[in-house]
Amino acid sequence: MKTKFKMKKFQIILCLQLLVLISSCQIGKKYNYEKKDMPEWVVSKPQTSLYYIGVSSSPKRGFLPADYQANAQQKALGDLASSISVNIESTSVLSIIETNYKLNENFSSDITASTNQTLENYELVDTWENEEYYWVYYKLSKAVYASQKAQQKEQSILDAKNKYYQGRELLGRDLHYNAFQFYVEALTALKPYLGENTLTNINGEDKDLGNEIFVAIADFVNNLKINFNNDEIKVKKAVEIDNEILSFIITDKNNKPVSGIPVKINFTGSGLLRNSEVSANDGKVYCSIRKITSQPNHETLTVCIDMLSFSRAAKDHIVRSIIKNMPASENKMRVIVEKPNLKIDSKEAAFDNIRKDQKLKTTFEGLLNNEFFVNPNLKPDFTLKITSNTIKNGEYYGESQVIINYTFDLTDNNGNIIFRKTRSDEYSGTNYQVAANKAYIEVAKSIERTIVRELISSINK
Repeated sequence: MKTKFKMKKFQIILCLQLLVLISSCQIGKKYNYEKKDMPEWVVSKPQTSLYYIGVSSSPKRGFLPADYQANAQQKALGDLASSISVNIESTSVLSIIETNYKLNENFSSDITASTNQTLENYELVDTWENEEYYWVYYKLSKAVYASQKAQQKEQSILDAKNKYYQGRELLGRDLHYNAFQFYVEALTALKPYLGENTLTNINGEDKDLGNEIFVAIADFVNNLKINFNNDEIKVKKAVEIDNEILSFIITDKNNKPVSGIPVKINFTGSGLLRNSEVSANDGKVYCSIRKITSQPNHETLTVCIDMLSFSRAAKDHIVRSIIKNMPASENKMRVIVEKPNLKIDSKEAAFDNIRKDQKLKTTFEGLLNNEFFVNPNLKPDFTLKITSNTIKNGEYYGESQVIINYTFDLTDNNGNIIFRKTRSDEYSGTNYQVAANKAYIEVAKSIERTIVRELISSINK
C-alpha cells in the first residue's frame, strides 16, 4: 500500500510538471512573432502625391503588446496629421488677430495638433516588428481627406452662422452676456478653420464668417463703458464710506445698463476688500471698500473689464486665449484721502476737582495731529472722551498714595465705540498733590508709549 501511494504521488507531480511545461510553450507561442526582413517603409518614409503618410514606432521593452502597439498607432497617426500642412491665409481671422493684436500664441500649431483628433478614413497599410520595436504604417487619401474636410467645414460654417445670428438677435433684445456667449460658441464651431477663409452669405452678402464673429465679439467688449459719477472724490481716512460714492455703472454704446459683466478693480491705497465684481441687473457695481486706511494722499481707483473671466465662456483653449488677450475698456477715478476731524472732550480731575492744565488732552492733541484735524469747531468724524480722577489711598512710610482711574473712549460720528482704554494705577509722593501730579505725568507717558498707537491701530481695522 505504501509503495502504491508513492507511485500515485509521483504521477501527480509528473502531471503538474507537464502542465507547467505546456503552459510555458503556449505563452512563448502567444508572444512570438514571425521574423521578417525589415521593409523599405521602415528604412525610409514613403513619399507620394496621392496620400498623406504616417509612420512611427514604439519600444517593446517594459510594455505589454497591447500597450506598445497602441502607442505606435497613436504616434503614426500623429505623424500623418503633421504632414497635413496648415497655412494661415492672410484674410483669415487668425491672421488678423496675430497681426493686429500682436499675440504670441502659436495658434496654427495648436490647430495642426488637433487635426489627428478628427481624422477619418485612414488605412492601415502594414506593421512590422523586431525584438526591440513595433512599427506601424498608415496612409490617408488626399482626395478623400479634402472631400471629408469640405463637408465638415460646410457644416461648421452652418452651425457657426446659426449661433452668430442668435447672438445678434439676443443683443438686439439687450441680453448682452447671452449674446456674447453665442458669439463665443460660433467662433468655437469654426476653430478648425480659423486660419482659412470662411466665406458665406450673410444677409445677402458674401462675407468671411470668422471675421464677422470676431468683430462682433470685439465690438461688444469695446462698446462696454465704465461710468463713474465723478472723476474725483474726497473721502476721510478711516471713516466709513457711502456705497454710492465708490459705485459705477457698466453701459453699452447706447448707454443702456449691462448686467453680468465681470470687472477687475485696483486701488493704489489700502482698504479694498475684493478686486473682482460683476455688474448687477441695473449695470451697477459697488466697490468693496468700507473705509480707506492708507495715509492721507492722492490715490487712484482703476476699473477694467475682466477679460480673463470673460474668456471662461469658451470651452476651447484656443478661443479662450483669443478672448483673454483682447483689449478691454478701462476707467479711472482720483480719490483724495483727507485727515478726519477729531474733537477731544476732557474731564481731568484730582480728588473730584477739575484740573486746569488738562495734561492728558494736551498730550493726545500733540500726538494725533498727523492723523486728525484736531479742532473743536469742525464737525467731528471721531470724538475722544477723556475721563480721569485721582482718589486718596492713605499715607504709608511718610508718603501719600493716590489711585488714578482713567478711561479713554474713541467714538465715530454714529456713536459707535471704536477704541476704549480703562485702567487704574497707584502712585505716591511727599503729599497728595505731588502724588496726583506724578500720576498724571506717568499716564501721559503711557499715552506716548503705547496708547496712541493702540488708538490709531483701532481706527485702521
